[in-house]
Amino acid sequence: MSKTKRLCVIAMLLAMAIVLNILESFIPVFIPGVKLGLANIIILIMLYEFKSTEALLVDLLRIILVGLLRGNFLSPTFVMSFSGGMLSFLVMFLFSRIKVFSPIGVSVLGAVSHASGQILAAIILLDSQAVVYYLPFIGILSIVTGVFSGILTKAYLSKSITHKFIN
Repeated sequence: MSKTKRLCVIAMLLAMAIVLNILESFIPVFIPGVKLGLANIIILIMLYEFKSTEALLVDLLRIILVGLLRGNFLSPTFVMSFSGGMLSFLVMFLFSRIKVFSPIGVSVLGAVSHASGQILAAIILLDSQAVVYYLPFIGILSIVTGVFSGILTKAYLSKSITHKFIN
C-alpha cells in the first residue's frame, strides 16, 4: 500500500475517533463526567492492525483536537482526559502485545486504567485524595463499557477488511 493511501486511512480513523468522542457526550450516563469510551474502539483496532506509533499518534491527536473543539484545551478537564488516555494507551499497548487477553480483556484493562489515570490527575490537580472515592463507581462502569467496546472490536477484527486496505 502506498504511503498516501495509508495516511488517508489513518486520517479517516482519526476523524472517526473524534466523531465518536464528541457523539458520546450526548449519551447520558448516570455518573457525571463519565463517557462510554467509544473512540477507544478505533484505538484498539489500530493497536491490532496498525503500527503502535500510528495508534499512539491517532490517540494523541484525538485528545488534543477534541480538547480544541470543545474549548477546554489545557484545562483541568483536558489534563484529566490526557492522563487517562495515555495511561489507557500504555496498558492496552502492553497487553495487546503480550497476548494474554483477548481484545475484550485489553479493552477492559484500558477502560479501567483510563479511569485510574483520570482519578490520579484529579488527585494531583485538586490536591485532595477525596476523589478516590469516585473510583469504584467509575471503575464498575469502566468494566461494563470496556466489555462493550471490546466485543465490538473483537467482532470487527474477526471480519476485518482493514488488512486489505493497509497491506
